[in-house]
Order: sequence, then C-alpha cells, then structure tokens
Amino acid sequence: MEDEIKFIPDEDMQFSVSDITALSQTRNWGLDACLIDEFWKVSKGAGVKVAVLDTGISNHTDLVGAWTIAFNCSSDDSFEDRKSGHGTHVAGIIGARDNDFGVVGVAPEVTIFPIKVLSDTGGGSFQSIEAGIRKAKELGANIISMSLGSPVAPPESLHDAIKEAAGAGIIMLAAAGNDSGNVNYPARYDEVIAIAALDQNGDLAKFSSRDATVDAVGPGVDIYSTFLNNQYAKMSGTSQACPFIAGVCALIYSYRRDKPGAQPISNYLDMMKALDEVCDNQYYINTGHVQPSDTGSWGFGVPKFANIDWNKV
Repeated sequence: MEDEIKFIPDEDMQFSVSDITALSQTRNWGLDACLIDEFWKVSKGAGVKVAVLDTGISNHTDLVGAWTIAFNCSSDDSFEDRKSGHGTHVAGIIGARDNDFGVVGVAPEVTIFPIKVLSDTGGGSFQSIEAGIRKAKELGANIISMSLGSPVAPPESLHDAIKEAAGAGIIMLAAAGNDSGNVNYPARYDEVIAIAALDQNGDLAKFSSRDATVDAVGPGVDIYSTFLNNQYAKMSGTSQACPFIAGVCALIYSYRRDKPGAQPISNYLDMMKALDEVCDNQYYINTGHVQPSDTGSWGFGVPKFANIDWNKV
C-alpha cells in the first residue's frame, strides 16, 4: 500500500453547519448565477449515473432516491462518510432531490454511485483512486466526479486507469485544487475536465488553483449542501465547484441522449465541445468579470443557460 497522501487538505474540509430546516428548500447562489432553471425545462439528469469518488456518503433525507448502494475502495473499513462530511456534501451538490425542503442539486434526478476512495480525514493513495475509477467503470457510470487532488505527480498506473475509463466513454471531472497554484492531479490530465472555483462576485476564488489546463469554472464559495447527521452545511473549495459542473455535465448528457436526432455524448471531447457552447467567459452575476491576469485560467468559463442554441449543445 502506498503512503497516505492528503488529497483534501484540512483547511479545505472546514464547514459551518447551516440553520436550513426541512420545512423549506434553499437554493445555492450558483443555481441562479448559472440560470440552471433554464436547463431544467428540458432535463434534470434522469437516468444519468454519476460516480462520486470521495470520502464516502452518509444517510440523508435529501439524498433518498439519489443512491441505493455505495462502495469502499479506501483503507477504511466502511463506505460511510463518518467524520468529514465532504463526500456527503459533494453528493448533495450534484443530486440532492427537488423535494421542497433542504437543498436541491444541480441535477436532482441523477443516480449517484458513492465510491469511497479517501479516508475520513481526506487522505488516501493513488492506488485507491485507481480502484475507484475502475469500480465506476465496472458499474457503468456515465460520469465520474473527483473532488480531490494533489500536486504530487501520480504513478503512470493512475493515468492508465483514467485512459481506460475515457476510452469507455466515461466523462471525468476533478477539482483544480485549492493552493492558488498550478492545477493538481488528476485534473491536469487531458482526459479529465479540470474545474476551478468561482466566488459570488464572479471572480476566480482566491484559493483556486489556476493555469491553462482549467477547462471550466463553477460556483465554489459558501456552498450549502447535505452534511452528516442529516444536517446541512456550508463549505468552500474547488471540491464544491467540481460537483457543480459534474451536475451540469449530467444535464447535458441526459439532454443529448434523449433529444430526438441529437448525437449522444460519446466521450470527453464531445462533452468539452458542449461545455464550450453553454459556458460564458465574459461577465457574470452583474458585478463579476474575468480579471485580465486570469484570462487564461477560466477555460470555457462558467455555465450560463440563457440564450442557448440548443441545437448546438
């Protein structure tokens, strides 16, 4: 077994428990900023299978129906998300149900495969991530979301697993990283869609890793989602931006699969082209804008589902 690597630094697992009650449903600011409701008119991601490689998952009322079985590829003895809440938070960003209470995910009708590849402390090994990718492929996942990363160059075997999954048509996304430096692995790989984080002002989050390998930017600051003990919490990081864009990819995947006459998404290049059509790299949220120094760090930009030519998506 490889030495444990901190794929989610302690500072990126900080949270504040929310006062959200089960009597109302709270929408994250990112849903409105990206006009996700416009896409919900045509798809909410039904039938799309998203594997979440993270710290596992815990039972939560707002995730009932989103998942039924979970898997453990970590060094822990259970698939459960018992301490960090990170995996549960990520899962809710993608697929919390639209049920008039708690929160709602970007693609509230997807099926989630929780695959625990990191320990409760956010540590793990490249070997566990490889195993998780192969498990997702075995399960027939359409999309893999990885809110994890390391600046340490992985063994070639990880890239081999990624290339195998990409060859099977699986769309993979990973968090760019939260060290304000270069994009981490596995997001750096060409076959993986690298996601940086946006703040409420429409700028790259100060902590977000950034460089020319970023493919898209998603809301990643003060994001509410499902948490341990059937609670809700607010967390920040590219770990939150990644599942947001994974949810967007699920919407696109579902739309392209179900639209009569449309060419289904068959590989990550198809998805990159679709993201290019739905993302905007100019102005967001009225006051935000691309900083000149970061122009090359936004990739296709931020999804914004308004005035979209659906025939191109």
